[in-house]
Amino acid sequence: MQFLNNLISKIGIFVFFIILEIAALFFTATRSDFHKNAIGHKTMAIKGYFTNKINYVTHFFDLPKENEILTQENARLKEQLNLFKNYKDNLATTDSTMQRVDSTFRQKYSYQQAKIVDYSINKRDNYFLINKGSKDGIKEDMGVLSPNSIIGAVLSTSDHYASVLSVLHSKSNIKARVKGQNRFGIIVWNGEDFRKLSLTEIPKYLNVSIGDTVITAGASAAYPEGELIGEITELTQNNTTGEFDITVTMFDDLSEVRNVYVVENLDQLDIQRAKEREDAITQ
Repeated sequence: MQFLNNLISKIGIFVFFIILEIAALFFTATRSDFHKNAIGHKTMAIKGYFTNKINYVTHFFDLPKENEILTQENARLKEQLNLFKNYKDNLATTDSTMQRVDSTFRQKYSYQQAKIVDYSINKRDNYFLINKGSKDGIKEDMGVLSPNSIIGAVLSTSDHYASVLSVLHSKSNIKARVKGQNRFGIIVWNGEDFRKLSLTEIPKYLNVSIGDTVITAGASAAYPEGELIGEITELTQNNTTGEFDITVTMFDDLSEVRNVYVVENLDQLDIQRAKEREDAITQ
């Protein structure tokens, strides 16, 4: 009991000392402009330091939300960029009729933001799951892009989720070309390194070099022309086939990608109808 009384007494003396110190500082600050300014600047510095730390922590926890907002904004910018590219590519070939102009320059693709919630990269046949489904307008065969690479196509949907067949899949084959070349080949995965794809069917007479960029050819309903895929990092001539053996390193590491874009081809229904007629004739 005596120990407790002594402890309370010591605490009381300490608190009283702190109160006296605060009173002395207040008295000094109010009596002298020099001390007032010095204390004011020190208080401001301390306040600024802690405010900065609090803002840093708050910003850290807000990053996922900010990233999602940025991805949504990028989806809108991609639509506008694709529309402008379509206008630019066809400007020299359009005739004078407004009907032709409207048909040529109308929007052909829309982009929707989504997030990967589950994925695999180390199997022979890989898939990933995104948090958008049929109720969000997602349909089978829509292309899926990361910020800097194509990464797959929608395989199936539920109301709120979609399963995507990854480019890291034995059945994935995407028409692509080397930027600056018109001849297109096929992008496939050899089942080994998840960062690397193979570009096949490129004849060795083409002017192709290590460091060249590989893009989509625009011959698929899933992807617009010119979407990034990766960079040529290995290149050898195959004298047996008369083609290049080309290794393409993807611009994005699929183990780190979370925010993606789902691409809708607004002409998809017309394309399907045309192919159905073609199939009916060839059967």
